[in-house]
Amino acid sequence: MNPNTNDLAAGLMRLPAPGAHPAAIPAGPEEHYTLGRALVLAGDLRSGWIHLQRAIALRPGFALPRVLWGQVLLQRGQSAEALESFRRAVAADAQCAQAHLSLATALTLSGAARRALPSYDAAIAIAPREFRAHLLRGWALRQCDRLQDAVASLETALELQPDVPQALSEALFCYAWTCNWQGVERMERALRQIPGALAGIESSTLIAFSDDPAEHALAARSQAARIANSRPAMPPPPRYSHPRIRVAYVSHDFYAHATSFLMAELFELHDRAQFSILGVSFAGDDGSAVRRRIVQGCDRFVEMGPRSDHDVAGWLREQEVDIAVDLKGFTGFARPGVFAQRPAPIQVSYLGHPGTLGAGFIDYLIADEFLIPPAEQAFYDEKIAYLPDSYQVNDRKRVVSPALPSRADAGLPPAGIVFCCFNNNWKITPPVFDVWMRLLRAVEGSVLWLLGDNRPAVENLRREAALRGVAAERLIFAERVPNDVHLARHRLADIFLDTLPCNAHTTASDALFGGVPIVTCAGRSFPARVAGSLLHAVGLQELVTGSLEEYAALALALARDRKRLSALRAHLSDARERLPLFDTPRFCRHLEQAYRQMWQTYREGRPAATFHVGRIDEHLA
Repeated sequence: MNPNTNDLAAGLMRLPAPGAHPAAIPAGPEEHYTLGRALVLAGDLRSGWIHLQRAIALRPGFALPRVLWGQVLLQRGQSAEALESFRRAVAADAQCAQAHLSLATALTLSGAARRALPSYDAAIAIAPREFRAHLLRGWALRQCDRLQDAVASLETALELQPDVPQALSEALFCYAWTCNWQGVERMERALRQIPGALAGIESSTLIAFSDDPAEHALAARSQAARIANSRPAMPPPPRYSHPRIRVAYVSHDFYAHATSFLMAELFELHDRAQFSILGVSFAGDDGSAVRRRIVQGCDRFVEMGPRSDHDVAGWLREQEVDIAVDLKGFTGFARPGVFAQRPAPIQVSYLGHPGTLGAGFIDYLIADEFLIPPAEQAFYDEKIAYLPDSYQVNDRKRVVSPALPSRADAGLPPAGIVFCCFNNNWKITPPVFDVWMRLLRAVEGSVLWLLGDNRPAVENLRREAALRGVAAERLIFAERVPNDVHLARHRLADIFLDTLPCNAHTTASDALFGGVPIVTCAGRSFPARVAGSLLHAVGLQELVTGSLEEYAALALALARDRKRLSALRAHLSDARERLPLFDTPRFCRHLEQAYRQMWQTYREGRPAATFHVGRIDEHLA
């Protein structure tokens, strides 16, 4: 799910409305502004800027030219320069709602949502019926974890304009995060009643309620087209001939984040005789051990968060990168505008975004055959690089706290089956929750251990349990803790119950790494098949079901068969590093084979094509 994409803001930050049509020779500030705006919209930024500057010179307190230019800068990925332009607009005219709103939006996009809230409030005080101010304020409040306040702001926006897909989808996600399923149902019903609405929302929002890969592709293609239209591609580079293939991994997540927890060892294992590894980060240094490992695991690591998309793309081209790997796609703090400019001859989507990007500027998507069955390839615009085990990399060196918490420490009862699901609360849906409650009713003394992600979700889930005849206290909620402690507490769980239509992803790897068997139900779309992919890679494909009825029956059978449960745990624990999912050197060699295949195809002048990586010799694994 994407809380911070540029696409939401870009779609809603309309350029200020022009005044009257200018005279042939502009005389006053309004005429210069109107002509400058027309030139900017026509793509003549240099001439447009001359007239905007003239408008400001004639009227120093004129905010709109500064707002307009700030929005141009923001859409070009020059966030620091855009913020300065918006600040000058506010200073020029503190009664300009557009200036406050633009400043607030730019701050939110830069990750400073909390600092943006006063500017949203100022815009609303000046223009209380400004739809975009209420919508974007709700978006910022969600990032501040003020979910109920976010819902209130979004509902106000929908009172003003009830049929805007971005508002409906944003409200849907806030309701999903708090497990307010009546709100989710209302927003989804409204969305589906608007022709073409799914093409106008973020593709990553759909995974909260849709298991249709065609819908995912539709939204992704629309989103990619909007990005590509604002980021013209560079001319193709010359054909490089480097002694080592230059691979750049590009991400915001090189800190204590799920992506880094999975990938850290990969950087250390790449064959330096054949590959040169660059890390391009947008997040800043959080001082974590996993960040240090990634920095040390790269041949070169650069922090480019403040740099514009244009500058980052230019830097990648200057480095003559052969393969650029996007680890974010359309997820939070993504920078797809970098890839839209085509800085590298081969561009790959991997790990961060669960599905197609629908983008002509991405050549390959790394997957496996369970994740994307051949019959589903039509819903993916990228060519598929099929790995033989699972698409997901893992880190054998993840630290597990030696301090095992007791059941009492975790708030669990002294005995009884512990079902668990540490997925984000927005992944929990009513049909899956119905199954969980039937299991609790059927297995005496059992409890359900969930992530306590936010207080409204805890309250709503306990209320929903009571409505289904289950005592609220049988739902136990775990706090977020450091990753090593989180991995350790898995030893207290018996069975991990997966979600649908969005499976456990990193949380599934955590459970399997901790020795907890997962029962999953595989859907049709990429996010609905990830846990199944991982279970195949640990040799437990019998835990993958094809319907919620099979899922419920299997979970119940396991809960009543302690001997079978023990055997499953022993399989995961005793041979963990021999299982393909956790054999990181094996995965690295497979991925490198994929990169070599991509590079060979390009060097021979052939277009990108779907291919399968062969399994390496077991003795080399």
